[in-house]
Amino acid sequence: MPMAEVERTHIAGTLRMMGGNREKAAKLLGMGLRTLYRKLNQYGIR
Repeated sequence: MPMAEVERTHIAGTLRMMGGNREKAAKLLGMGLRTLYRKLNQYGIR
C-alpha cells in the first residue's frame, strides 16, 4: 500500500473516531489544524 494511502486512511479514521471534530483530530494526529485542512483537500476527504 502506498504511503499516501496509509496517511489518507489514518486521517479519515481519526476524523471518524473524533466524531468529525477536526480540531481534536488534528491534535491527536500531531499536526496543526491548517495542515489537516490541507491534507483533507489533498485526499478529497470531506
